[in-house]
Amino acid sequence: MRTAGELRAGYRAFFESKGHVFRPSASLVPRADDRSTLLTTAGMQPLMPFFLGREQPPAPLLTTVQKCFRTPDIDDVGLDGSHLTFFEMLGNFSFGQYFKDRAIEYAWEFVFEHLDLDPERFWVSVFEGDAALGLGEDEVALRKWQAIGQPAERIVLLPRTENFWSVGGPGPCGPDTEMYYDWGPEHGCGEADCRPACTRCERFLEFWNLVFMEYELHGDGTLTPLPTQNVDTGMGIERTAAILQGVMTVYETDVYQAIMRWIAEESGVAYGDSPQATKAHRILADHGRGMTFLAADGVTPSNEGRGYVMRRIIRRAVQQAQRIGLEPPYLARLADVVIAQMREGYLELEQHRTEIHRILSAEEERFDQTLARGLRLFDEVTARGGDIAGEDAFRLHDTYGFPLELTHDEEFTRLMEEQRERSRASISRDDRRAADFAHAAGFKSDFVGYEKQDVLTQLGAMEQLEDGLFLAKLRESPFYPSGGGQVTDAGWLELDGDPSVRAELRDAYRLEDDQVLLLEGDGFSDGDRVRAVVPWRVRFPTMANHTATHLLHKALQDVLGDHVRQAGSAVRPDKLRFDFTHGVQLSVEERAEIERRVNEKIFENLPVRTFVTTIDEARKLGAMMLFGEKYGNEVRVVEVPGYSRELCGGTHVRSTAEIGPFAILSESSVGAGARRIEAITAGEAYAYLHGGLREAPVDFTIVDNEGNVVLVETKTLKGGDLRDLSDRVRRQEKAAGVIVGSVDDGRAYLVVNLDESLVGRGLDAAQLVRELGRHIGGGGGGRPTLAEAGGKNPAGLRDALVAGKQAIVDALR
Repeated sequence: MRTAGELRAGYRAFFESKGHVFRPSASLVPRADDRSTLLTTAGMQPLMPFFLGREQPPAPLLTTVQKCFRTPDIDDVGLDGSHLTFFEMLGNFSFGQYFKDRAIEYAWEFVFEHLDLDPERFWVSVFEGDAALGLGEDEVALRKWQAIGQPAERIVLLPRTENFWSVGGPGPCGPDTEMYYDWGPEHGCGEADCRPACTRCERFLEFWNLVFMEYELHGDGTLTPLPTQNVDTGMGIERTAAILQGVMTVYETDVYQAIMRWIAEESGVAYGDSPQATKAHRILADHGRGMTFLAADGVTPSNEGRGYVMRRIIRRAVQQAQRIGLEPPYLARLADVVIAQMREGYLELEQHRTEIHRILSAEEERFDQTLARGLRLFDEVTARGGDIAGEDAFRLHDTYGFPLELTHDEEFTRLMEEQRERSRASISRDDRRAADFAHAAGFKSDFVGYEKQDVLTQLGAMEQLEDGLFLAKLRESPFYPSGGGQVTDAGWLELDGDPSVRAELRDAYRLEDDQVLLLEGDGFSDGDRVRAVVPWRVRFPTMANHTATHLLHKALQDVLGDHVRQAGSAVRPDKLRFDFTHGVQLSVEERAEIERRVNEKIFENLPVRTFVTTIDEARKLGAMMLFGEKYGNEVRVVEVPGYSRELCGGTHVRSTAEIGPFAILSESSVGAGARRIEAITAGEAYAYLHGGLREAPVDFTIVDNEGNVVLVETKTLKGGDLRDLSDRVRRQEKAAGVIVGSVDDGRAYLVVNLDESLVGRGLDAAQLVRELGRHIGGGGGGRPTLAEAGGKNPAGLRDALVAGKQAIVDALR
């Protein structure tokens, strides 16, 4: 067993022979109810619901090969032989079956009988105890290592910081024992006390960790035993391959050498030719693997969240490729090398090869153009003489991806950290609070919105928040939480028997097969009987628009070709937006034919059927599966017989005739290789076809349009209506930024709506709206392009609008 592939297969076979069930790698995109990280960072992360007792594991013993991605090390990749972003983690897991003794026995057998490591180079560490936790040294693990044959002089006791695992706060935890490989004294620091976890040298390499998860850590720092004793282990493939192949850095293993050979052949510059060549090879090899796997899991480059991570690693790779003379385009070809090496273990790579190519090639082309503009700006800045100011440096790097080493200074570092904070903030604190609330409630809400929009149910749990808001869980809920492109429903709760006690729905959090509602109102208590309502005027046009997207998808394929695939969508009551893969603008004839075909299927009054089946059966039926979506073993199919069949969890009409007229409003580019159609149906389409879009009458008291920034102050609008108004104004005025303010029933409301170009300049609507919220005595949040706030001080609305305008004007400058 020497290659990484042999290690991967051998580990799986070994633990399957010990009764463990193999579980394929989960996506790099965590489950919807896991908001702890942007990406999957550890082998055990996808299994956390089993350890927490929230879900029943598929088997009491599991083994996995999990793909992982860690973002903190991005800027360190290439500087040494150990930092990585993408890596693979081997694991074996026991849920209440075996514990320390057998876990150590398995590890001993695998290390010496299968990996054939030199026993003289094998060290282990054991938890030494911690007075604050009330725990002594892990005598059970210590005695087991000694009894199995590990010499006492190569067992070290280490503190809580090294040998005690927790989730980073309250939750499951326990001591661990770690295995190290000794590269030899010649690689050490020379000190007599040099041993595993030495911070002065790299003599010892930790490659396998056994966590004994037996306690629950509480907020006050105390521990209580878990109902079962669990085992969670992790062995890094890259590190272990380095040991097996006798090389000091992971980049010298077969994991990366195939990629580096390709880089050398294409560029004429080999790994090790120079420090710069070594750095470039390492970055291209690591980031090439990372971007390929991220794209296979549906992550696309953007300016927020995990899309921002994707954009950063692509841009670092492009910079290094240019330095060693790789001729563009090369990212898709680099991905092919990764796919050829890894497809046996990860079938999704081959299945999504075309989409991986499209995503990487489009971003490579976009960044080449962006970098050229950045070079021109760099020349302008340097022509002024003197040092580059931190603000200019940040703009060069963050907007144009200019190399860090040419722009670094203290002010730049501060601005970069602020940008990282904005990225980290995309994991909403509200979302985490909702997930914790759902778990504490102890039951799942039953979504009945496919059949009902008006439901008598029980308010099973609630938690009061600030500003009249509260979290709630209903026993049965008609409210659709945003997902699959469909937006969250609008609606309200009424106290059964007293409709004057009412709360408006502000948001709904989707937690896998559960949900949590955010409402505004008072007068409710745990256990109340309530009436939950989604008004038909909201639900019906949403259903019409969603079914229309399925017809549109099929019509696009029929007219343009089978290469067309959905690349994103937004289904709202007022309109639909559909992004799709296609390289050129639609001709007038193509657009007309697509619109004709959709209306033809509407006029045929075809039934719309839904059914649940297995994922395998859905594949056999030829159901369309959206790239980047994560499907379970059972899936919901939406079918227009004889025409369209897709996997979809959204709400739909009963027959195509209910959609009413369909009209395309616009068709435009959303980046290289992708187009966007905006369209309307039902009443909106009727009004449009009879002389223009219906727009709610708005009582404007001031409209300020200056310098590509529009301010609007109105009355009585809030929530979705205010957001829609901001969309209409920005579209009509072709503005870079719109701020809309409103006063309703003694409260002030704000919406900040920004063009993507402003986000590229470092402006963030969510951050800006929080700052403006102070003027109206409240707070808010949202996305970098669209955010909203509410507060109790309407008198401060004008100050908020003026301050927001100034912020956008400054960004435009």
